Amino acid sequence: MKLNYKRTIMVGFAFFLICSFWQAYDNTIPLILTNKFGMSQTWSGVIMALDNVLALFLLRGTPESRSASASQHKLDVGGLLSLIVALVLVNLFISKGHGWGWSSPLSLTMLAGALAAGTIFIRNGMRKGEAALIDFALFSNRAYGAAVLSNFLLNGAIGTMMIASIWLQQGHHLTPLESGMMTLGYLVTVLAMIRVGEKLLQRYGARLPMMAGPVLTAIAIALISCTFLEKALYIGVVFASNVLFGLGLGCYATPSTDTAVANAPENKIGVASGIYKMGSSLGGAMGIAVTASLFALFLPLGMAHAAQYALWFNAVLCLGAMAVSALLLPRASHS
Repeated sequence: MKLNYKRTIMVGFAFFLICSFWQAYDNTIPLILTNKFGMSQTWSGVIMALDNVLALFLLRGTPESRSASASQHKLDVGGLLSLIVALVLVNLFISKGHGWGWSSPLSLTMLAGALAAGTIFIRNGMRKGEAALIDFALFSNRAYGAAVLSNFLLNGAIGTMMIASIWLQQGHHLTPLESGMMTLGYLVTVLAMIRVGEKLLQRYGARLPMMAGPVLTAIAIALISCTFLEKALYIGVVFASNVLFGLGLGCYATPSTDTAVANAPENKIGVASGIYKMGSSLGGAMGIAVTASLFALFLPLGMAHAAQYALWFNAVLCLGAMAVSALLLPRASHS
């Protein structure tokens, strides 16, 4: 399939501008609300939820286009509910399992319920086909599956920012604003690399940048995990690593987005794009939940060690994204 390079740069820029802002916003603002203004996590969550309500009003009247087949299908309510139940239960298991006890009846009930709801969701989707909430037929294309799965794994590494912020504030006594400023290099470079990612896609295809990006990100996280460094050196390492973090994500962004869109049937591009974006959101949410649980699990060993081990998990996620791209993407994925 011949690539539309103008569409590639615009779609890639839009997707990762949204993702980058959301990730930085979602990690920095709650810390400011709780540490600077003394709000409880509950009220901080309420304030963070208000932007979603605002988004509903902003979307009113937005023009949309839909295929003729899409208008024939109703919302898959059963699939939606089973997916929500599965995600809520697995999130409770991950985030609360340490406090409840991983082998406690309550934790095992959450896990069993998540597996049951997930099974129902998958079987419902396979049975309904195109009418399902997620059309699993899209994943029969290896390139599309690689883009979605690697995107899910790579976005899971966003927990790095949370752990780095906690260690900078509690380990090195930086203010929430100062720790938030450490991420500016990430935001700038991830946007600046969008154009570079387009050029890499044109010259080398999607496979190479989708492998190189996660590797750069993993290296950045490995450097941030050096919590044994003294304060001044560590702050410099974190800032430089956030720049490298942004370089890796920016290198990955455009090729991954274009791979997902270009390998979807023309009448399913909207659905394919939605699944791809959902993968990044779910990856970020699950990554933060698992990272926080690992941090709490290893906290008795000391905060420095807990932060280090949690960050290593995020680096492994990046290497997993690289492996998925290497195994599933063809060596020449563009013509």
